[in-house]
Amino acid sequence: HQEDRREYRRIVVDTPVNIHYKMQQLEARIHDISPDGLQIRTDSESLEKINPGNEEFTDTNAPLLDVTFRIKLFEMDMRVNALCEMYYSNPIENDKGKDIACGLRFINFEGDGSLQVEAFITQEMSTF
Repeated sequence: HQEDRREYRRIVVDTPVNIHYKMQQLEARIHDISPDGLQIRTDSESLEKINPGNEEFTDTNAPLLDVTFRIKLFEMDMRVNALCEMYYSNPIENDKGKDIACGLRFINFEGDGSLQVEAFITQEMSTF
């Protein structure tokens, strides 16, 4: 299964993420974060804007998304901007009805984004 391919510890966070895709802007929530990407949760209307045909993603057609989110690093609020590709989307049932879980893989970061994400994950793992 595609979701099992991630090599890293995931840190579960519940934080908003702003997504730009082509001319669209979407709000979603980050469910978890790892050094290689994010799992976000969104609704079908939002996903429809990114993947109208509900196609299977391949390396050639994976949508590229600009994402912006905040993480708390050493008590400071850090803003991270990254370019991601979406590589899967799966409907999931939850108490609020249906959500869609989407896997985003980091492609590159603005500024020190990747270092901030790494530091955040290290920090969160050491607080258990």
